[in-house]
Amino acid sequence: MRSDSHSSGFSQELPVQILEGAAKSTPKRPIWVSEEAFPFTSRWLQVDGANLHFVDEGEGPVLLMVPGSPLWSFMYREPIKALRKEFRCIAVDLPGLGLSEAPMERGKAFSRNADWLHGFVQALDLRDFTLVVHATAGPSALEMATRIGDRIRRLVISNTFAWPLDEYPMMSRFVKIVSSRAFGFVNVRFNLLPRILTRFGRQTGRFSVTEKAAVGGPFRKHEARLHLQNLLLGLRAERDLFRSLEGRLSVFRSTPTLFLYGAHDNGYKAGFLERWQRLLPNCRAVVLPNSNHFPLEDEPQAFTAALQEWLWATQAASPKSRVLRSRGLSREA
Repeated sequence: MRSDSHSSGFSQELPVQILEGAAKSTPKRPIWVSEEAFPFTSRWLQVDGANLHFVDEGEGPVLLMVPGSPLWSFMYREPIKALRKEFRCIAVDLPGLGLSEAPMERGKAFSRNADWLHGFVQALDLRDFTLVVHATAGPSALEMATRIGDRIRRLVISNTFAWPLDEYPMMSRFVKIVSSRAFGFVNVRFNLLPRILTRFGRQTGRFSVTEKAAVGGPFRKHEARLHLQNLLLGLRAERDLFRSLEGRLSVFRSTPTLFLYGAHDNGYKAGFLERWQRLLPNCRAVVLPNSNHFPLEDEPQAFTAALQEWLWATQAASPKSRVLRSRGLSREA
């Protein structure tokens, strides 16, 4: 267990306590999480009314990984296994999702998640770290990053956004549908999106029984379904946050950044990667040809290899922007 002394600078503002899953009177990891598939110690951090689940493995430069909904830290199982010998790998579940619990404020999911992630970083006193974000974790984690810019060493961005989605016609239609009351009722009542994910979430192949249990398990709880729908509502209700975030990310123009995008992701098809490259030009971009919205489920080895290679390359200096597109990550200088 990490030393609680890391939280001293933050505990004056908010009550903070770090708990291990094995400790008495702390949350227990559900039986639907396979120890073989996810062989990491579960920990919980209590801050500002939320009980955030995370894993903290290895030693070395810190990687803070934040998974997008409806997935949780289970998504990062392969990078953690591969990188924990050289890096301190921390993966935290979004508030209210995965094994995390949190109060909910309707229509404020992204802004409140940014607050909780900010508290998480301060509680663990993380400094000089690489922030790894995916999908709906992106806006909140990057909003948090703008508040602590001097603590961020590098950025890894996968299939996410930092601007209003209604600027894109196809995305605008999607947002109107998934943020509607009718869709919300169906999604919460019948657990619609998690069911779709466990059945069709991979571009090729299917989840194993063990993986399906871990991916869908959190949504056995009604509260997790409500938090997921609140994020979808936020896609429409929090567009002002997204609009302002894009401009404030200019503080990271010189920060080494890796983009990892699935070639079949709708955001990639809409041109999100090109917009990101203009916004954060000190970058490398890897397009994974057999991946959709969840590249760590479609091509975990390729994703992890690209991440590991880039981390090594940027330990001392950042390479100039370039795009890699191949099955085996062959390089274009």
